Amino acid sequence: MLLSFYALARELPVLAYGDQRSIDTTVALVQGDLGGAFSFYGQKRLMASCVQGMTGGWSVLAPLEQRRTLARNCLGHALSFAEATPVEALTWVVASRASFLLGNSEEMNRYFQYAWHAGPNEQWVAGLRVNLAQEAIGVLSDSNQRRHDSDLSVMVMSRNGISAIAARYWSDQVFRDRITRIVEAMPPEDQRRFITSVRRAAMN
Repeated sequence: MLLSFYALARELPVLAYGDQRSIDTTVALVQGDLGGAFSFYGQKRLMASCVQGMTGGWSVLAPLEQRRTLARNCLGHALSFAEATPVEALTWVVASRASFLLGNSEEMNRYFQYAWHAGPNEQWVAGLRVNLAQEAIGVLSDSNQRRHDSDLSVMVMSRNGISAIAARYWSDQVFRDRITRIVEAMPPEDQRRFITSVRRAAMN
């Protein structure tokens, strides 16, 4: 019984703090007010909050040391969770992005590989890896370059996936060339569907 109360006391701040997309939640992570979660749901919520904090508007405006503190705290949470659930792709994505922000390309590549093997066909996680890979393209290992292409192949197979990468497709010539190479290897009907979907996404 005491153990249950202890677990609840640890978990409650993670579950009740607020929307995982809010700046208040990010600040709480920076200040260390949100400890580790025991439940799988609590873990996912905390990891999603880390992704938002490291990629959202706060990350653009916050001082460098605060961004590094967030990355260190999120990396610690992710590696702690990974000890219990090593096959959870989101946890490894967080570890990879945090390592990238901390300037450790070796760890970033290692955790990126773990994230891919844990969820190669999960489109929403593939989308997170695509965004990270594009930001880290200069230090992405050759093997992870190939995994990046695999993630892009997953993204272009559905309208939702194409919508998620449409803005970068139209604004980044190198990215557009990479996507084009992947799509050209697909059957003609898939190529036509891609062109239609990416145009529609651009108009929306």
